Amino acid sequence: MRVFCGIACRKRAARLFRCHFGGLAVALLATANGRSLELVSLNEGALHPSVEFTDTVITNHTGRTIEVYTAGKDEWPNVTFKAVGQPWNLRGYYTVKADFTNLGSAPLYLGIRLDSSSAVATETPQHAQGFELLEPAEMRTISVRLSSEDWVFSEPLELVGMRRPPGGELMDLVNIDQLQIFAGHVHEPGLFAVSNIRAEGSVKKVDPAGYLPFIDTYGQYKHGDWDGKVRSEHDFEKYRLAEEKDLSEHPGLSGLGRFGGWTEGPKLNASGFFRVEKVDGKWWMVDPDGYLFWSTGPTCMNPDFGYTGTEFRETYFEHLPKGGVYDQFYVDCTWAPHGFYNDKIPFKILQFYKLNLYRKYGEDWMDQFVDLSHRRLKSWGMNTVANWALPDVYLKQRTPYVASFFIRGNRELDGSRGYWGKFHDVFDPSFRAVIQSNMTALAEEAADPWCIGFYVDNELSWGYDAMSLAVETLSCPADQPAKQEFIADLKTKYGRIEHLNLAWGSDYDSWRALLDSTDEPDLVRAGEDLRRFYAKICDTYFKTIQEELKAAAPNHLYLGCRFAWVNDTVAVAASRYCDVVSYNKYEHSIRSMRLPHFIDRPMIIGEYHFGSTERGHFHPGLREADTHAGRAGKFKDYMKSALDNPQMVGVHWFQYVDEHITGRADGENYNVGLVDICDTPYPEMVDALREVGAMMYTYRMNKTGFGTEQVSK
Repeated sequence: MRVFCGIACRKRAARLFRCHFGGLAVALLATANGRSLELVSLNEGALHPSVEFTDTVITNHTGRTIEVYTAGKDEWPNVTFKAVGQPWNLRGYYTVKADFTNLGSAPLYLGIRLDSSSAVATETPQHAQGFELLEPAEMRTISVRLSSEDWVFSEPLELVGMRRPPGGELMDLVNIDQLQIFAGHVHEPGLFAVSNIRAEGSVKKVDPAGYLPFIDTYGQYKHGDWDGKVRSEHDFEKYRLAEEKDLSEHPGLSGLGRFGGWTEGPKLNASGFFRVEKVDGKWWMVDPDGYLFWSTGPTCMNPDFGYTGTEFRETYFEHLPKGGVYDQFYVDCTWAPHGFYNDKIPFKILQFYKLNLYRKYGEDWMDQFVDLSHRRLKSWGMNTVANWALPDVYLKQRTPYVASFFIRGNRELDGSRGYWGKFHDVFDPSFRAVIQSNMTALAEEAADPWCIGFYVDNELSWGYDAMSLAVETLSCPADQPAKQEFIADLKTKYGRIEHLNLAWGSDYDSWRALLDSTDEPDLVRAGEDLRRFYAKICDTYFKTIQEELKAAAPNHLYLGCRFAWVNDTVAVAASRYCDVVSYNKYEHSIRSMRLPHFIDRPMIIGEYHFGSTERGHFHPGLREADTHAGRAGKFKDYMKSALDNPQMVGVHWFQYVDEHITGRADGENYNVGLVDICDTPYPEMVDALREVGAMMYTYRMNKTGFGTEQVSK
């Protein structure tokens, strides 16, 4: 799963200038009073010198609404409102919001950002932002949280190991010196409207004395209460029996084949394995028996998830059971790519979800987990065990599944960098060898008709431009195979180093000097060669995987690498070799999502979710709802948009069980599960899953079955 860094590094290639535009004025806040506060007055009125434009211009100003045109020359065009006289002080407010409308014909990322330059010296986060993708003509209120909860500690209390700990402000709220409205990832002109830029909601102060411990014996938030919370050991049995009754009343949908395909739809060729085919202008999967299949299911159906680090944080927990049978649920963790535990490997974790499965089902909790996983999916109207499931779950031949592996142990591109690690050196022989080794280990999956196909890797850092990996290749040492490949290509093209120097504006005295150099070339003059080698890296990556995967599993689908950060060059290469191109797409809608240049290939979503902090969580995840009812509504909207998309053949929810509220090894602590840490399903989500599952195929085929209800917040 990814973390989107937003506008940490903005390009400022476009001209930045101060604007004296009638009607724009900045309102200053002295103290917070809990009411909605207008931050920026957009009324027509006096000129004001505090507004700066980057690749934007106001084309219309009506009442309290402005329409902003973006020229498409800067990736992050914005309108920046500067505080005048003194900074904004938003302490005591919970959110900043603005109402946006996409007035163009293409989807557009829109958002708000707050900055505090004084925070640089204090280690307090210096900005907070929120942005979302809006479809053409879509209106949406976009929010920025100012604190993790609607309360803050009256005195500092350091809580570590969580991406969003409780009781804290998310940036320096006293010294906000600018507010931006912006568009993101812009590559062409756009137009949007914005109005009602305001701060909302009051924040209470809480005395931190007595707050610790804040996690109860079952791994839940101690200081809150809600329906479905486990308050005693007896509740496990109560909720287990209630779910058994519910599952018996909802055994699953009719009209489906043994693989979950739609028996009431058209019958196509039965190949004995999953494949893709375009039917009446829409891409579909086709199950082994020849029935149309559209894939939906949760990732991480594995009891190893739902853990948290306890070492160095023992005071957070009310009771950590130890000794005897409980010792099996404590293990040493050696993975922490970011956050508090990054320099503390190995460290002790408690597998709360496993422990609660033991409490709920007894000694045979693993068998119960496996059986219940399949029964739940069938009852909920889902048909796929998605990525990162336990093989003991997916190899039962009860529910179709996807398999996956990471390419690890091969030589990396030494000069590369990325959120999850370095990129592969795809020209080193170890790259192909590691793929072959993984496919040998997955021989059972490669022969299994219940296996849809294979994801390989996840959220690789490809860079936003089509030169980055080539530039990073040149920063590698001389023995890097990719660098040697690049320079061999340049020798073939230019022949003599003098000819390359003339083209690049460089002064290498030999090809060896270029091989030994780690300096970055002139990106403009070397740009064509950089882009050409970047494309070769992409092509070699996907082609090599396809060759080895099809050699070992010729009947299975190559599902790609689950793009998070991607550019057109990479996506084009993926569409050339993948049977289905996969993205992890955390948005409210994917209705208008397309491959570059309108390439007509099927796509699948490897991750999406919505969460809420309504029931004992501090972080909702990458897309937020105010309530769990709203969360279910946003899920239904997302599913409708996916079913409307003719290239989409499935979407996979991240993830089956909540991340623990005190964070996994890298600090993620999202409320994104279909079940909570005590293995209790969220009823609002179950109802929504069943509703969508019951009409999924008829809606995909005939556009019938979905209502016109609006989603809740």
